[in-house]
Amino acid sequence: MKKLFFTAILAFVLLTPAFSEQTGASFTIGNNNLTSAPLTGTEFPGTEFLWGGSLFWTKEANDQSGIEVGFTTDPVMKNLGYASFYYKEDLFSIDVGPFFGLFNTAEALIKSGIATSIRVNIPGIAFAEFATQSTIGGRLTSTGDYLQEANSISAGFYVYNAICTVMLDTKSFSRVDATLGIVNEDFTEYALVFDLFQKNIPYTAKLKLAFQQRVRTIAATNIQSLYNVVLGTDFSINPFEFLSIFLGIESGLYSFGYNEDTVATTKDMLTFASTFPGNFLFNATIGCSLDLDAFNN
Repeated sequence: MKKLFFTAILAFVLLTPAFSEQTGASFTIGNNNLTSAPLTGTEFPGTEFLWGGSLFWTKEANDQSGIEVGFTTDPVMKNLGYASFYYKEDLFSIDVGPFFGLFNTAEALIKSGIATSIRVNIPGIAFAEFATQSTIGGRLTSTGDYLQEANSISAGFYVYNAICTVMLDTKSFSRVDATLGIVNEDFTEYALVFDLFQKNIPYTAKLKLAFQQRVRTIAATNIQSLYNVVLGTDFSINPFEFLSIFLGIESGLYSFGYNEDTVATTKDMLTFASTFPGNFLFNATIGCSLDLDAFNN
């Protein structure tokens, strides 16, 4: 089955030279995340800058279908590689393919999963999209086992020079730790997004107002949480026909959180630093994408 899968991908790439090909990468860093090690008190330092990133490559088979292969890493979902096959029409588009958790624990170097998404369009008027990722198996039985899961629901409508979207995104990473037991890392975001653009202008802007919650549950006895009201701004510019560069930042307008002990039945509110960088929680992103066909021509 594996040989058949990789043979199909190779044939797909070799037999479709006439259609567009793109690649790109992004890098994210910031202190608006739960600390990598569990908190031992109520002070949230805000001095640990966790990072993430992505790499991708896409290839069209024709005007309606193609493949995307990539790798992502972030503080919640950890490392993940994927291959997605897509098909699109004016009224709908579908993506489906496998993903693989890669080197997230020493005991489970690779964990497989499946990802799917569907988007329904009323061209020029409105759209809705549903996406899900989930590890196959769904069991946490021994040290090093883990599960990755992500879900997204969004809907939006078009207005003059803008797209307005409401979104609900969730991510979850659950693992069995030899010392702590079962540890769950969860992220939830409720967002309102405005994509601003204008024809024949080589740049776009995106504004986002969101409420984010990050929760770490340790052996069902300790719950550590961080909540943020976030304002995000992204800019994308095309200095050349083949190149797109994007910059983005999300900063916390208001933050609060708790460190809860369910055994002692205590729930203490987190305290935040009064000086930089702990008093400014943010995540910043930089990235680019390259149209290989336009570049080679």
